[in-house]
Amino acid sequence: MKSVLTVSIAFPPKFDSEGLVVSKYFKYLIPACQGRYALDVVTSAIPTLNMHYDPALEGSADGIRQEVAIPIYENKYVNYILRRVWPTLVFNPDSKFTFHWQWRRVVRQLKHKPDLIYSRAFPSSSTLMAQKLKRYYKVPWILHLSDLWADCPDSDYRGGAQAHNEKLERSAFAEADIISVTSHSTADFFRRKYPEMADRVVFYPNVYDPVDVVEPTRPAPTKNRKLRIVHTGGLAGTRNPEPFMKALASLSEESQSELEVIFAGWVDRESTRIIKKYECPCFTYLGPLESYKDAVELQRTADVLLLVDFPVAVPEHRVYFLSKLLDYQITGRPILGITDAGSECQRFIESEGGHCFERSDVEGIKKYLEWLIEIKKEDEPKYFELRPLQTEYDAKYNAERLANLFDQVLAETGVQS
Repeated sequence: MKSVLTVSIAFPPKFDSEGLVVSKYFKYLIPACQGRYALDVVTSAIPTLNMHYDPALEGSADGIRQEVAIPIYENKYVNYILRRVWPTLVFNPDSKFTFHWQWRRVVRQLKHKPDLIYSRAFPSSSTLMAQKLKRYYKVPWILHLSDLWADCPDSDYRGGAQAHNEKLERSAFAEADIISVTSHSTADFFRRKYPEMADRVVFYPNVYDPVDVVEPTRPAPTKNRKLRIVHTGGLAGTRNPEPFMKALASLSEESQSELEVIFAGWVDRESTRIIKKYECPCFTYLGPLESYKDAVELQRTADVLLLVDFPVAVPEHRVYFLSKLLDYQITGRPILGITDAGSECQRFIESEGGHCFERSDVEGIKKYLEWLIEIKKEDEPKYFELRPLQTEYDAKYNAERLANLFDQVLAETGVQS
């Protein structure tokens, strides 16, 4: 039986957006590979900074043959200093750079030589670890990216870090046999950027678990209760709730009395300041949730779900498909998105019957909230009915595709499965 080695810092049971996607894939990838491939994993040891342990995710990767857990030597205060005095180190390619520095430690601990390496990023240090292991073992490599890398508008590269990551990206892409990405827009972006590698770029999206597709626990809105809008997940930096909070605060007292708005998740100082600045009686901030299960349960109580995307100045870079969209979608409820025009998030939300607004369109957000309140008063449930799901994002379907991709890559590189 052939061996596939997965390299992923954000491997379950870590509660992280990438870790959640990985847990959904591996729930179905393990049975899909049974009798075909033995699966080993290289990940970071727990605790990992900003990826807290979630006991509810234990068992999501049962069936892995061996897990090699590498400690990451990282501190948020040291990261803060390094970003200012030595940016090329902390962005080499990210603050978790000590992970890929320890590739020899993996070689010493790994009991079985891999026939294929499959890496998942972000963080990008997963990619560099996989690249070093590919060079050592001289085997095919499938490189998966959940976001842009060198062109990521949210990276805040400083000094020579931008040019350094361009070199890292090109080098990794040149050595990878397959480059896997999460949206069609991202695939198109990389095909334009690296036309000589275009035939290696494939689409493997963020996914939902079909088991999670159940009826929401909250009925459609009626005249007898408030309309509930829910946001779950982190907010930081330019990805902040100011446009929504400003629109909410501009509503009349009567309109606010018809609303119940709940935010849950980690927020940074700037988003905390904004929430306090536009304090509204209809608004509640619950703070960080303990687990993914808690987030799902809260989402299912909503009538409308709010997604706040981060602003991207360059239209060509608006390719991100946030994994939260699929968690939201399986509730069947409409999504209110605050995102850039032409973004991948806008495309998906509006194709599913939701509504999107740019950050500058506070008046549009306000009018949409007033419209929601009005149709709630009219006891019009049609807008809040369940939406059908797209098989394209089903975890079981894509895990089976991925297992078949393992077959394809090994066959094309002369290793029979």
